Amino acid sequence: MASTNNYVVDLQEEDRAIEKIGGKALNLCKMSSTGFKVPYAFVVSVDAYDYFIKKELESEISQILNSIDFNSEKSIARGCSSIKDIITSGTLPTNLREEIQQKIEDLPPGYYAVRSSAVAEDLPDASFAGQLDSFLNTARENILERVVDCWASYWNDRAVKYRHDSSIGHLDTELAAAGIAVVVQRMVNADISGVMFTANPVNGSNDIVIESTWGLGEAIVSGIVSPDSFVLGREGNLLEKNIQSKDQGYFLKNGENRLIPIPEDKQKKSSLNTEILKKLLAKGVELEEFFGVPQDIEWALECGEKEAQIYILQSRPVTTLTGEGDDILWTRAYGDEYWADATTPLFYDVMGKMLTDYVNHEGARIMGYKEITDTELLKLHKSRVYFNSWVLEKAFSYYPKFARSQELLNYFPLEDQKRISQYPSILHKTLLSQILIAIRDPDGMMHRTDKAYRKWAQGFINKCSSFDETNLKKLTDQELLTLYMDIEQSGIKHYQLIRYGMVSHSIATNLMVKNWLVKWLDDVDGSLYAGLISGLDDNKTVEMNISLSDLAQILRKDQDLLQKINVIDDLGSLSNSDVEDLISSNPSFKKEFHQFITDYGHRSNTREILYPRWREDQAYVLSVIKLLSSSDLDLRKKELESREHRFKTEKEVLMRIKKVRGGFLKAKLFFTVLKLAQTYLTFRENQRFYLDHLLFRQRLMLLDFGRRLKEKGVLDAGEDVFFIYEKELFQFFSIDNPGVQGSVTSQLVDDSQLRDEILERKREFYRYQWSLPPKFLKNGIEFDDTVTEYDASAVYGAAASPGIFQGVARVVESIEGLSHLEDGEILITSNTDPAWTAVFSKIGGLVTETGGILSHGAVISREYRIPAVTAVKGATKIFKTGERLIVDGNDGVVYKKE
Repeated sequence: MASTNNYVVDLQEEDRAIEKIGGKALNLCKMSSTGFKVPYAFVVSVDAYDYFIKKELESEISQILNSIDFNSEKSIARGCSSIKDIITSGTLPTNLREEIQQKIEDLPPGYYAVRSSAVAEDLPDASFAGQLDSFLNTARENILERVVDCWASYWNDRAVKYRHDSSIGHLDTELAAAGIAVVVQRMVNADISGVMFTANPVNGSNDIVIESTWGLGEAIVSGIVSPDSFVLGREGNLLEKNIQSKDQGYFLKNGENRLIPIPEDKQKKSSLNTEILKKLLAKGVELEEFFGVPQDIEWALECGEKEAQIYILQSRPVTTLTGEGDDILWTRAYGDEYWADATTPLFYDVMGKMLTDYVNHEGARIMGYKEITDTELLKLHKSRVYFNSWVLEKAFSYYPKFARSQELLNYFPLEDQKRISQYPSILHKTLLSQILIAIRDPDGMMHRTDKAYRKWAQGFINKCSSFDETNLKKLTDQELLTLYMDIEQSGIKHYQLIRYGMVSHSIATNLMVKNWLVKWLDDVDGSLYAGLISGLDDNKTVEMNISLSDLAQILRKDQDLLQKINVIDDLGSLSNSDVEDLISSNPSFKKEFHQFITDYGHRSNTREILYPRWREDQAYVLSVIKLLSSSDLDLRKKELESREHRFKTEKEVLMRIKKVRGGFLKAKLFFTVLKLAQTYLTFRENQRFYLDHLLFRQRLMLLDFGRRLKEKGVLDAGEDVFFIYEKELFQFFSIDNPGVQGSVTSQLVDDSQLRDEILERKREFYRYQWSLPPKFLKNGIEFDDTVTEYDASAVYGAAASPGIFQGVARVVESIEGLSHLEDGEILITSNTDPAWTAVFSKIGGLVTETGGILSHGAVISREYRIPAVTAVKGATKIFKTGERLIVDGNDGVVYKKE
C-alpha cells in the first residue's frame, strides 16, 4: 500500500498517474501490476520532490532562475550549479526523510539502481533522454543521498535549457509536464543480458530481433562486445543467427560493475539456447499486446539453482518506427560533409530548395542524367537533413570504378556498398555529360568553374556592400520582399557552380590523386597526399585563422588589456558596445579587430541562420582571440612552414613518379590533375566563405520579416520566423509582381494554428540539437550501419589526416566548450565548421562523429598536419574528457590507452 502522504509508492500499485511517478516508473508499474517479472522497486513520487522544494527552497531557486540569461550557456551553467548545490546541501523535512528511510530499511540485502523518472520523459512532445542522472550499484545506506542527487539532476544544464525552450515550467509541478520522481530498484545480478525488438528496426518487418551477451547489458551499450543476434518469426522459427566472439563481460561484483574476461570455452558459444529464445519471444509478444505497439525491451536473465529467471528491466515503444512510409532510403552521411548541424524549417527551405532546384535538378538536366531530373532530394528528419541515396547512387554510377572510394561508399549501407562499387562504369554517358556541359553550361567545365566562381564572388561582394548601406526597417513590405528575392536570385550562380566544383571536380580530382599515390608510391597512410594539399594559396579559412592568430599575438603582448578580459566571468555575454569600450585602450588591437569584423563578420560557428553572425556577436570573436592568446603559436609562421612542406613534397613525389614505369608521362598527368585537385580543394573551402556572405544577408532580411510579423501579432518573438516554412512566411507579404518567386495570394494557416506549429517545431529542434539521429532512414525506420567496430581498446572510423598522436581527450559538444581546450589535447566532437578551425593550432588530434576525407575538419587537419579520424559513430559518448587516447590517422583508429 502507499504511504499516507503518498511520498513513497510501491511498484505493484495500480492506477498511478504519470504526473505523480514519472514516465519510466509508470511503465514499470504497469508491467509489474499486470504480472510481468520486474525487479522489486519502489518510487519516491513527484509529491516528495515538490514538498521538499516548496517547503524549503522555492524562493531561493526562483531568484536564481530569474537571474539566468537563457541565451548564454555560461549563465545557465552558473545558475544550474547554484541550484544543485542548494538542493544537495538542503535538509529534508523530518516526515519526508523518515518515510523514505523506513522504506529503504525494509529492503532486502543487495545493491540497487536509483534512477530519475521525469514526468516529461515519455510524453509524445517532450524528451528528457540522457538529461537526468541515474546511479547504479547503490548500497542501501547510500540510497537516500542518491535520491537527492537525482532531484538535483533535474537542474542539469541541458534539462533546464530544454524546459525553457519547450515552455515547460521549472517550478510549477502542478503542470502535467513538470517534476521528477525517483525509482529505487534492485540490481539484477545478470548472467546474460540483452535487448529485444518486437518489430525489426532495420526493415520494419514484424519479426522478433533479440541481441544478447554474457553478463550485464552494459557490455553491449558501451560497445566493448558485439552481441549475439537472433531473428525469429512470430511462431518461433529461427530465421537468422549470428554468434559473435564475446571475450569480456560486465558482472556485478561487490557493488561494482566489473569487466571480467569470459572463459575461452564460452567466448564463441551462443549466449542463448532455443528454450530461452522461445521464452523471450513469448514475453515480447505479450508486452507488445499489452502496450499496443511494437516494443524495445531490455531484459536480464539470472541463472538460479532451480531455473533461470527472466526479468524485464524496461519496455518502451520502438522509436525507430516513425510511420513515415515513402520507400526511399535516406542517408544523413552525405549531408554530414557540409550540412551537419541541427536545421530549422526556414533554413531547410532557404538552402534546400537551391540544392534541389539548381545543384540536383538543373544540373542533372544539363548533364543528361534523365533519371534524377525531378526526384525528391532532401528530407528534414529530427532536425537533420537527409539525402535521397538513390539520387546519389545514380550520380556515382557515372564515376569510373576507381573513383568509388570507401569514403563515397560510406554514404550507403554496408549491404549496398559492394554492389555500388562494382556497378558497371557508364563511361560513354560520362563522356556525353562533359560534352553537354561544354555546350549547355561552359562554366561547368573543369578548367573554367573556379574562374567563373571567382568572377561571380567579386560581383556578389559588391552587391553585399550596397546591401549593407540599406536600412531594412525603412523599407516597405513589398520593397523588403523584392530585395530578398534579388539577393536570392544573385546567389543562384553560387549553387550552379558548386554543383561542379564540389560535387564533381573536387571529389574526382582528389580521389584520382589519392589513388595514384597509393598505386604508384605506396602512400597507404596518406602522408604524401596530406603534404600535397596543405599550405595552398588563397584559402579563406586559413587566412581567417591567421588574422585571429595575429590578434591573439597583439593581445598576448598587452598584459593590461588581457587582464581586463580575463577578469570578466562571462565574456560571451558582452554587447558589441561593451566590446568596443573594452578594446579601446589598445588602438592597434582595436583597428585589427574592426578589420577582422569587416572581413569575416559574416561568418559564424554554424551555418544555421537561426544563430547570430560575428558582426552581430563580436564578443564571441573576442572569446576566440582570448583562447588563442594562451598559446604562443604563430599561425602566419606555421602557414609558411606548411607551404614549404608542400613544395618539398611536390618535388619528392615528382622525383619518385619519374622512376616508375612510364614515369615521365605519369608525372605529367599526375601534376596536371594535382593542380586541379589543389584548386578545387581551395574552391571547396572558399565557397563556404561566400555562401556565408549570402546567408548572412538572408538572415538579416528574415529577421526583419520576423520583426514585422511580431508587430502584427502573428509571432510571439521575431526569431520564431526561423521555425516557419517559406510559404508560410510569404503568405503574410503579398506583392504586386506575380513573377516574383514565392508570392502567395491566400493564407495557408491561421495565426493560432501557426503558433502551435512553431511550438512543436521548436521542441523538435531543441530536442535533437545536440544528438545525431541514425545514419539511415527508410519507410520511417531509422538504422545505423557504419564501418565502426570495437574491440577491448580500439574504436574504428575513417582515416582523414595521417599521423599518430597520443594525448588527453577533450569532449566538446558545442563551440562554447572550446574555452576549456588546453594545448595538445585531442578534440572529440560531432563535427567542425570554419569557426572551429582557429583552435586547430592548439590541438594534437581530432576525432569527429561525422565527415569523410573532404569534410572541413579533415581538410584543415591535413593543413595543420594534425592526425584525424572521422566518422566515429558516438564518439562524444564513447570517449570521456581526461581519458588518454592514441589517435591513429593512418589507419583510422582511436585507441583507449590502458
